[in-house]
Amino acid sequence: MTMRRTIRTARQGAVTLLMVALASCVAPEQKPAPAPRPAPPPPPAALPAAPPQQDWRDVPVTPGDWSWRGTAGQSSIAQYGTPGQTAVFALRCDLSTRNIVFSRGGLAPTPNAAMSFTTSYGSFAYTGANGGGQPPAIVAQASARDPHMDQIAFSRGRFLVDVAGQPRLVLPAWPEVARVIQDCRS
Repeated sequence: MTMRRTIRTARQGAVTLLMVALASCVAPEQKPAPAPRPAPPPPPAALPAAPPQQDWRDVPVTPGDWSWRGTAGQSSIAQYGTPGQTAVFALRCDLSTRNIVFSRGGLAPTPNAAMSFTTSYGSFAYTGANGGGQPPAIVAQASARDPHMDQIAFSRGRFLVDVAGQPRLVLPAWPEVARVIQDCRS
């Protein structure tokens, strides 16, 4: 009987061992998966990018060349444009008033339109008006002793002339400009 008991005990042990083994095979308790996060809202529609502002010193110079004509101490005019065509810009000395008279092709949009200048020293403007004539021109003037005249004459390489409604003129600061100003001051 001892043997039977040993076999029985061994069977009971095996069954217990089998039960423990089966109990350990149970899958661990699983937590429910978290609810998926809602999709982020779509980004707002991108606005078209504004074109980058180009520095006026990088804008190409208006096609053409300066020419000077006159007699020192009497009359002096510098004109800018393409040879064989009407000048797009001119400055002349009015000896009777010692004023520099600026004229640029086109028509002013209003009776007292600003003729704006930008130089390497800064910006300033003079009141311009339609000067009549054929072809039409916008005319402004300033004293030859006005300090802005030196800023135009000695601007680093170029200066701008703007009138609303007209193409911007990017003009080289060549000696012809300084000569008209100096002739008018003498």
